Amino acid sequence: MKDLIKGHILSGEFDTAYRLMSEVDFLEFEEHFISAAHEEESTMFYTFILDSIKKEETSELHDLAFLLHVYPYSEHDGAFYSAYYHAERSMILTEYKEVKSLLQMLLLHAIPEPLLSDKQAFDISKQILKIDPDNKVARNIMKETAKRMDKVVVDFSQLSNSQNA
Repeated sequence: MKDLIKGHILSGEFDTAYRLMSEVDFLEFEEHFISAAHEEESTMFYTFILDSIKKEETSELHDLAFLLHVYPYSEHDGAFYSAYYHAERSMILTEYKEVKSLLQMLLLHAIPEPLLSDKQAFDISKQILKIDPDNKVARNIMKETAKRMDKVVVDFSQLSNSQNA
């Protein structure tokens, strides 16, 4: 499938690639798409995503654009800023209720030159823990950022109780 995706996208056959995307499980498409983009690193992959978003904006397409920018395109100037844009759109489209979208944003706090402040990362971690109280990534980031910010005390049991309210 990776070669099919790569062939259609690189030759500008977006309608065929779009049809293929809609016919298979999206996570399977995503895996092959990112793998193909790793091999070629052509901007045609991003052009395809933008064309798809133009037809129907979904959090899944923004998630795919995010992955494209943090993996195959990560060495390109501005890639993480584009990833930030797509992570933010995904969070908005999912009304800040999808853990995957929120975790993407936290990844941009973990890069060598973070795009989020500790406060932003703390708040996003708090939101994740309201949805998924056992999320280890959010717990760790909340603890780390709390240490750097005015020694905030994190009471995880209070977060769990607010979810049950």
